[in-house]
Amino acid sequence: MGVTESVWAFGGLQYPRGEARAVLLPVAYDLTASYGTGARGGPRALIEASTHMELFDQELGFSPIDVGVHTGEVIEQIAGGPERMVQTIAGEIADVLEGGQVPILVGGDHSVSIGAFLALEERQENLTILHLDAHADLREEYQGTPYSHACVMARARERFPAVQIGIRSLSDPEYARIQRERLPVFPASRLREDREGLVRDALAILGPRLYLTIDLDCLDPSILPATGTPEPGGFLWEEILWLIRTLTHDREVVGFDIVELSPLPGFRAPDFLAAKLLYKVLGYTCPPRRFA
Repeated sequence: MGVTESVWAFGGLQYPRGEARAVLLPVAYDLTASYGTGARGGPRALIEASTHMELFDQELGFSPIDVGVHTGEVIEQIAGGPERMVQTIAGEIADVLEGGQVPILVGGDHSVSIGAFLALEERQENLTILHLDAHADLREEYQGTPYSHACVMARARERFPAVQIGIRSLSDPEYARIQRERLPVFPASRLREDREGLVRDALAILGPRLYLTIDLDCLDPSILPATGTPEPGGFLWEEILWLIRTLTHDREVVGFDIVELSPLPGFRAPDFLAAKLLYKVLGYTCPPRRFA
């Protein structure tokens, strides 16, 4: 059984699970959203938009979809609460990793990434998290749970070193921790003021193996308003592509996620941008073997 066309598959092409190099897991979950809701609809909107992309990438000179992507069934929100949801996602990610494949997690609110960290902790050594976001997400607990979207990097840093870029919104305790522990947390403005210095400082910490987590509010709301907690001063399109391309070059990206797309009715541009960003990351980090 080979690749088939499908309206429910990333890029409109469904590769058999056993033949795919990457497995996309859509997670329709936004229980821990604290401002704008709607990220539960993000995976479906992103996948639908992706079926309208031209699959040849002019920059790269090939079609990243040729890597072979299997799109899984939607992982729906469950009633057991945030911890149960995180454990469910961890199990799904673990299955992908056990199969020797690259997991691509599509949220949903950012708490879904905690499930990936749990699975990676048991299966990946010498891993660094590269985190692109507007928010520090370093709260130990938020709204009664340590598994909130506001706690993602607190949970990540319990397990792995991390570099955070794009940060421009944080609480007093988060700021105090960053200063006290001298955490590598860089504002979006650093990219414009000293991008070579930013890359130098980030690469000094990033190891040879990365997991990339992208909260779409790292982008400026002028190009992506469809997110639950938008912040002005974010990355523009060419800036985020340059950053990802530069920081992942010569690194092994063992998986990645894109989260916090909250579709706006009748406004498809953000959905398409999110799909295109996922496609670019796929091309940068997991090229088809004949181009690798």
